[in-house]
Amino acid sequence: MSENVEVNKPDTPVPLLLGRYRPHRLLARGGSSMVFRARDENLGRDVAVKLFSSGSRNDLARFRAEVGVLAGLRHHGVVSILDAGVDDSSPKDPRPFLVIELVEGDTLRAVLNSGQLTTRQIGEVAFEIAEALEYVHARRVIHRDVTPTNIMVVDYGTRFSRPRARLTDFGIAIHATRPQELAEATFGTAAYLSPEQVRSETLTPASDIYSLGLVLLECFTRTVAFPGTPVESALARLDRDPETPDTIPDRWRALIQAMTHSEPSLRPSAADVATAARGALRAAREREPA
Repeated sequence: MSENVEVNKPDTPVPLLLGRYRPHRLLARGGSSMVFRARDENLGRDVAVKLFSSGSRNDLARFRAEVGVLAGLRHHGVVSILDAGVDDSSPKDPRPFLVIELVEGDTLRAVLNSGQLTTRQIGEVAFEIAEALEYVHARRVIHRDVTPTNIMVVDYGTRFSRPRARLTDFGIAIHATRPQELAEATFGTAAYLSPEQVRSETLTPASDIYSLGLVLLECFTRTVAFPGTPVESALARLDRDPETPDTIPDRWRALIQAMTHSEPSLRPSAADVATAARGALRAAREREPA
């Protein structure tokens, strides 16, 4: 398990993991982990490997949490975990890793950066991610970091298919039966935090709904609702609701306003959002000329 390979700018060489997963290209780097494209040499397929940057107690705890969350999730809108382990090639610095389904596509962030989405495309993202969250929430899991970067837009390349949105990166997800973790609410991306996350209050699935509402708002406006430094962005939502300009279609504007209500109990559920999005898509199709 110690055959090292060089990849794009890792801090240290990355070994052949579990004797089968060979990292060969760095895809992303976060505060506590790196994600590589890797080759599963047993099955001859490419996978994604999320390698945590250290074996600290916090990293190991987060690793165990992500394994526990992802291992039980099986939904077409959720990226699946395939394997897990610990790289112990350096005994003093064990590094846990996850082997994840490799999703070929762009993040929603990259899609937004490349151009304007149509209302129908935004509706499809809304429906698919809300449906995924409905499944996740029914299993008492809260994602805590629904952002454009953690939504993949996948084009399967067949004649009658269209790009599909899938939810990824459950690295800070929590289970609703872990009360201590429910109050550890400062994890997440500042621009998309719910007010209750900023206040470090106990979270419910409504927190994910707020974050998804901000994502949809950004899809329509191409502007982050609460810009600024992480602290400025986080605190801004405690003073005001996000602005929803009247250029957004009325049906979607009303839904986003409900999703980003400051009171969690007044937000729609993921099932409600999925139903509303599906209804809006159906109404739009009916208005199209035959």
